[in-house]
Amino acid sequence: MAEKNQAFTVDVTPMAFAVVIAALLFSGAFYFSPSKTTFTQSQPDSHMLSVSADANQEITPDKVEVTLSVVSKGKDPATIQTENDAKLRQIKENLMLLGVPEANIKTVGYSLDRWQEYNKSREAYDDMGYKLSNSIRVVSYDVSIAGAIVKTSVLNGANDVSGISFGLSDKLRESTYRSLLQIAASQAKDKATTMAKAAGVSLLGLDSMNEGYSYVEPMANYNYKSDSISMGAAASDVSISAGMVKVSASVSATYGIAG
Repeated sequence: MAEKNQAFTVDVTPMAFAVVIAALLFSGAFYFSPSKTTFTQSQPDSHMLSVSADANQEITPDKVEVTLSVVSKGKDPATIQTENDAKLRQIKENLMLLGVPEANIKTVGYSLDRWQEYNKSREAYDDMGYKLSNSIRVVSYDVSIAGAIVKTSVLNGANDVSGISFGLSDKLRESTYRSLLQIAASQAKDKATTMAKAAGVSLLGLDSMNEGYSYVEPMANYNYKSDSISMGAAASDVSISAGMVKVSASVSATYGIAG
């Protein structure tokens, strides 16, 4: 009697097949997927060393500025304007003879106002006419002629010297500052190195650096040997003395340290 082989068949519907495949894929992915652990170790807070240094220098000024005015008074504005202009032209011409370039003589103020004076007996102001004030600034890079500038201007009609200042030319001021800045920066580094060594730590790279600047002009002292000066009178000597100009450069720096 012949034996019959009975085949075992499983009827798998498309939906069931899809579920089986998804399960296999999931298990396979889960099993073969490599495990990765990523972490970042934060660096400890860096320590800083802050230092500052400054360098100063007193230097002889090479620039003088004189501000002066011609003040004219009168009844007729046109008349005092003409007189005022004539005096200013004469001042300018004589200053140029001293060696002051024309470009260094500039108008810095002009005003024409009613001229009134207080009458004590009437206890009121009297109308006197007009007052015209014309101001110029004279710049010279030869400080030795400061007194001559004032003297010449007054003899030719200036009746108000409102300011005299001494300073440095742009070129000299810049070169002086750069030189002092180098000194201050070098001192700051030396100071940081010394402090780090004394503290037993290592000095790392520069983290930050800032600069500072200071410029102090001297006060000018001047006086006349004569209290009154009039056109045609003997020239009055003018004594003008200037102090030194103080230039300062400062540096503040921060360095990293370890140890």
